[in-house]
Amino acid sequence: MVLTRTLLALLAIGTSLVAADAPSSENLKAEDVIAKARGAIAKEPKFLERIKGLHFEAKSADQDGKPSGYVILQIVPPFNRRQINYTADYSAEVTNCSNGLEGWTTKREVRQGGRAEMGVIGFAEVARMKDMAINDLTFYAAPEAGTGTVTSKGQNEINGRKVNSLQYSYKTGYNLIRHFDVQTNLLAATDYIDAKGEALRQQVDDTQWVEGVAFAKKETVFVGGKKVAEITYEKVLINPEVSDSSFAFPQR
Repeated sequence: MVLTRTLLALLAIGTSLVAADAPSSENLKAEDVIAKARGAIAKEPKFLERIKGLHFEAKSADQDGKPSGYVILQIVPPFNRRQINYTADYSAEVTNCSNGLEGWTTKREVRQGGRAEMGVIGFAEVARMKDMAINDLTFYAAPEAGTGTVTSKGQNEINGRKVNSLQYSYKTGYNLIRHFDVQTNLLAATDYIDAKGEALRQQVDDTQWVEGVAFAKKETVFVGGKKVAEITYEKVLINPEVSDSSFAFPQR
């Protein structure tokens, strides 16, 4: 399951590519929605400028509230992204990691003498993970020119809240729609679109402030409109200390 989130190298809207907005008298232009959202997520603009990386830890539960796992996500510039998933009983661990050039996955049983295996992540997925890292480290900014576009999808409604929706489409196939609350301009939900056009929605139910920046605290996950999971973020670290070796291709 993919965790959301945002960070770093603040890309100026003027040097990014914003696609034409869908015509509507109610709609704000994509760059206006982005500006409002970036203004809402930080109590002061300088709070965003100082961020160089992120570390998240979250517990997940199924649709009935039963614990289903634990996730650690690290995003470090320029393109490093590592996600570690544990089963609910911490008996197994799955890691997916990419440094923007190469990627790998490891699976192991968390016990003495437990089995372990490693695999290589294909080039196309590494490129997509690179865009994921960039997207997460730019606080809603439009993709750089030549790498993708952001397009207004107009105003919509999510769980009784009016939202301004923006679709981010990258040439690598990474595709998501962010929905921003019309009243607060904070993120209300994110839809992750797969190659078949199907969406996984992470709806923000509660927000927490960390060093003057807003992050999701609780989310509900929907697939095809059906609730499938709950996510609670137990730890959010800004500018974590992560060694380069954490993203180095493991030696066989």
